[in-house]
Amino acid sequence: MLRHSALETLYKVGKYSRYEKHSLKFKEIKNLEITQIACWPEKLNELNNLLIKKLNINNIPTFNKGIVVEKNSLWRMEPLKFWLFNREIEISDEIATTLDMSHAFTGIEIKGDSSTLFLNRHLPIDLRNNNFPDLSSASTAIHHVSVKLFKISLNNYCLYIPRGFALSIWEILLETADQFGYEVLDR
Repeated sequence: MLRHSALETLYKVGKYSRYEKHSLKFKEIKNLEITQIACWPEKLNELNNLLIKKLNINNIPTFNKGIVVEKNSLWRMEPLKFWLFNREIEISDEIATTLDMSHAFTGIEIKGDSSTLFLNRHLPIDLRNNNFPDLSSASTAIHHVSVKLFKISLNNYCLYIPRGFALSIWEILLETADQFGYEVLDR
């Protein structure tokens, strides 16, 4: 389903820097599909088996971890709560509840050699690789706004911001990115 971007008024594609180098790249993730799955505690094993079968994966991610399979991914946000991206799934209400969160967030992909250093200017978590390895996630905050951070691979992150705060956080991020040199990519 096509959605209007919360960043549309300030999303200007191009390279921005006072310097020659552009060590950061930003890209809005278009047409998010996020399904939140909240499991009943006594049904966790049943949900795990169902997800393994329906998603054709070998195991379920542990808390604050994710699994990426092609364009789909499954992230364990809390002990009994998952986010499933780019895939619809039917689950009995007796096992878990699902909620479409697609309209609630704006997703921004942040890549580049300086992405970890850049994000540490805003996030109160240790993003060094030994503490926040690939396929890790965290619920954290930028300027008192709760955000979700996913590390896809080295220097490749996805930040999910509540839609109502996306524009103000975007402005803050780009202001900080100026010192690194950055490029805004086409969606």
